[in-house]
Amino acid sequence: MKIREIGIVFRNTILGGNLESLFAGANPRMTAYYHSECRFLYKCLFPKTEFTQKPVWEMFGADRVPVVLYPEAAQEWFRPVASYTADLVSMCMLCQLLKPKTILEIGTYHGAGTLHWAGNAPEAEVYTLDLPSTAAPQLPTTDVDRSYVTGHAETRSMFFEGTPEAKRIHPLFGDSATFDFSPFHGKVDLLFIDGAHSYEYVRNDTLRGMKCCNPGSIIAWHDYGRVGFNGVSKWLHEFSRQSKTIYRIPGGSLAYTQF
Repeated sequence: MKIREIGIVFRNTILGGNLESLFAGANPRMTAYYHSECRFLYKCLFPKTEFTQKPVWEMFGADRVPVVLYPEAAQEWFRPVASYTADLVSMCMLCQLLKPKTILEIGTYHGAGTLHWAGNAPEAEVYTLDLPSTAAPQLPTTDVDRSYVTGHAETRSMFFEGTPEAKRIHPLFGDSATFDFSPFHGKVDLLFIDGAHSYEYVRNDTLRGMKCCNPGSIIAWHDYGRVGFNGVSKWLHEFSRQSKTIYRIPGGSLAYTQF
């Protein structure tokens, strides 16, 4: 591990650990994950600089929100830590409530989220951008990002392949730092940013993605508030000081704002 990685693990262990977790030392990777999630939960329960927590249905004044889930694909989000489940369900609710005609997703991975966006927005065309397996990122990335790129290059299967929703899903390939977004300018109703998580990429994807949005569009970011190798929070705190109010969902890492 690099010195910076060791420093982050040590910090999270000191701030997020407890005596009982010492007995899990035989599994250092899961122990480090546990400590990181403890710090994430602490920030949810005792917010200081974090955004106001607001369920997405409050933005729309809805009292009932049906959600469509695809069990096989949802397994990527239904983890031992329920915050990821809250993120998936909240994004599905955004699709249901906003009723977008055009969705743009930055960061496809295996398409588990993509399938859910299409299923919960049955009138939408869904465009999802991912880095080609042979390409190298043009901007700095985190170590976690690089591990996802490597793993994804080895398995290119998508959850939406062969589904009825696939007819409305359009995979795009390119680096979001250099991709030509001009055909989407002013046409996107829902923008979901979940590509590389470095400060440089989240900033790039936000500023370039904003040009694709129209008045009333929703922009949502994944992994806000998570500690470790993550520049999402750093950029969004900076962005919120010069732009619109950003909310986060209760107990999850989905942040969102209306354009």
